[in-house]
Amino acid sequence: MSGLTEIGEHVYWMPPGPPDRPSVCAVVGERRTLMLDAGSSRAHTGQFLHALAREHPTRPFAAVYTHSHWDHVLGGRELDGVVIAHALTAELLIELAARDWSDEGLDRLVAAGQSSAQHAEHVKAELPSPRAVEVVPADIVFGEGLDIDLGGVTVGVHHVGGDHSADSCVMYVEPDRVLFLGDCLCDSPAGALTSELAFPLFEAVLAFDAAVHVEGHHPSISSRADIEALDRKMRFAEKIVREGSEGGVLDDEDTRAFVGAFRAGHATDS
Repeated sequence: MSGLTEIGEHVYWMPPGPPDRPSVCAVVGERRTLMLDAGSSRAHTGQFLHALAREHPTRPFAAVYTHSHWDHVLGGRELDGVVIAHALTAELLIELAARDWSDEGLDRLVAAGQSSAQHAEHVKAELPSPRAVEVVPADIVFGEGLDIDLGGVTVGVHHVGGDHSADSCVMYVEPDRVLFLGDCLCDSPAGALTSELAFPLFEAVLAFDAAVHVEGHHPSISSRADIEALDRKMRFAEKIVREGSEGGVLDDEDTRAFVGAFRAGHATDS
């Protein structure tokens, strides 16, 4: 795993890594430190906390979740702090806690079409069998959003939804102008995007005056220009699918991916 990087005056970022570890961040204020997402396992979160301790002595008092997917929340027990989550996320955490996480249980989910084989393999790789999974319930539950004042820096948490997960939230760090996106810009677990959700989502993301964007599984941070370019490709791909015309534009990897996702979304709708 790559080391910790300071991406703002108050923000430390650990980039994603295998098998399916997402980005995690810490926001360090004068009074408190807050973790953004909790990692995919106790091992993942432990590595992050160890690296953070070398940079700053204050351990995070809490973690706020972007959404409920396993790779963003199963490290919560290692933090052993307050869990802050959207109301939908809080409900889904209870469902995750009741899940059979054994190899047999994961295989049954795949066989029933409720999970992908890749998802099961990622869990097995991150949490070798026999595994004990403890999903920490939410301590603080919010609706549309909340502001967390850490002392000299504020984290604004905003529910944005989207195709990837209805509970998706983003965190805007001021004055650093860092926007922590989680996986909200990604397609659904089934690989689909819809214009009804994707268009408003990108508009909501670009409404923030962010200079630095952190995506859940992107290996580097993104500028505003990067997100604007991604928005243009997304809208162009949707038009290609809607009008049924490709031309010679699919030499761009992002556009190809968007086209495939909108086709999947269109097939689901029809």
